[in-house]
Amino acid sequence: MERILITGALGQLGNAFVKNFNKTNSYLLATDIKHPKKKINCDFEILDVLNKEKIDLLVEKYKINIIYHLAAILSANGEINPFNSWKLNMDSFQNIAEVSIKHNIEKIFWPSSIAVFGTESKLSLVSQNPSMNPSTMYGVTKLAGEKLANYYFKKFKLDIRSLRYPGVISTKTVPGGGTTDYVIEMINAAKKEKNYNCYLHKDTELPMIYIDDAIESAIKLMSIERKKISIYGSYNITSFSISPKKLIEEINKNGYKIKVEYNIDSRQKIADSWPRKIDDSKAKNDWGWKPKYGLDSSIKKSLND
Repeated sequence: MERILITGALGQLGNAFVKNFNKTNSYLLATDIKHPKKKINCDFEILDVLNKEKIDLLVEKYKINIIYHLAAILSANGEINPFNSWKLNMDSFQNIAEVSIKHNIEKIFWPSSIAVFGTESKLSLVSQNPSMNPSTMYGVTKLAGEKLANYYFKKFKLDIRSLRYPGVISTKTVPGGGTTDYVIEMINAAKKEKNYNCYLHKDTELPMIYIDDAIESAIKLMSIERKKISIYGSYNITSFSISPKKLIEEINKNGYKIKVEYNIDSRQKIADSWPRKIDDSKAKNDWGWKPKYGLDSSIKKSLND
């Protein structure tokens, strides 16, 4: 039986993973640094992921054999205090790895990000293994984590599986400080018939994925035999690319009206170092990745949620 621990369970991805696993026969322990505001229908424990002893205790107490390590400081928030971003993102990764090796954890899912790329990555269409020069501390920590995942597999056979997520569209949780948060914020503003101040240029195109596809892709990757995985770091995945201008058009197509003004801030510099499109053919060939939601269906579903 799968006995799953999720860190960062109250965040955007964590909330969706909890709902997914609550529909299965798996045992689920959700953890976060704060208490949930709503009932989440599974066991819950307060956990600071920098506390290795508490992670160790929970893994042993609940007989955990699979970990989804989602806790992290995201791109824009990470630039406010890069030293704290490094500490949380990397020390927690190391804690999870060390406890997992000690307790023979079967599999770990750890999300990477398109933040690992940079201006040397041929941003018009980024391949699986381009040159990487991340522009944010978040991207630096994700690239370091990918390298560590590769190292720990080769040295300890620790099975860490990972996806380089593009922007994730979900209106079920409050945006968590990422560079692509404008998509969620603009959709929510349209639903409330409010104006919106966009912090990116109207033509800034970035890759995105709908939350259901983000979760399904991870579940699929975690379910396949290890021998079918040829990437020891993290797989590229994507669904579609969108810009603020294109998002407004999609919102209008669905019968909503929104007035948008542009107040460009520091997040534009981050976005300029990220891909316009992503080549995810390796994931498609290795384990059959295919998104269910495209541009039209993702925006329509988000507006009607």
